[in-house]
Amino acid sequence: MLNELLVIEDADVHLSILRKIAVQAGFATTGVNSVDGAMNVLRRRSFECITLDLNLGERSGTEVLQLLADMRSRTPILIISGSDDQTRDVTVRAGKILGLNVYPPFSKPVDLALLRQTLRQIAADTDRQRIVKANLR
Repeated sequence: MLNELLVIEDADVHLSILRKIAVQAGFATTGVNSVDGAMNVLRRRSFECITLDLNLGERSGTEVLQLLADMRSRTPILIISGSDDQTRDVTVRAGKILGLNVYPPFSKPVDLALLRQTLRQIAADTDRQRIVKANLR
């Protein structure tokens, strides 16, 4: 079963690059470019991983974090943003306070090798969890 990744990114070039890296790491991808788009798809589908830009036009990716917290999501979240280090770090801490599974943030430009490695690890962890759940049935 292929793992699903939601890429939330408003810059088309970054969206395309992130989706390509995700495919290389073994994910099928869905891309959205706005807070509203993210909220709509998250209310209808589940994903094994989410990448989230913090600056989504006039709105903030923190709105998506709040929705995920309201949904009690445990999906791994990778914040990928051009925001300054302090903003990224505060957002990660806020996500953890909300009970979310937020990984250390990535700055832009993204270290593509590190992102690919992180996504592969998440995919492997997800696959292991699936196997354990299947064996418990």
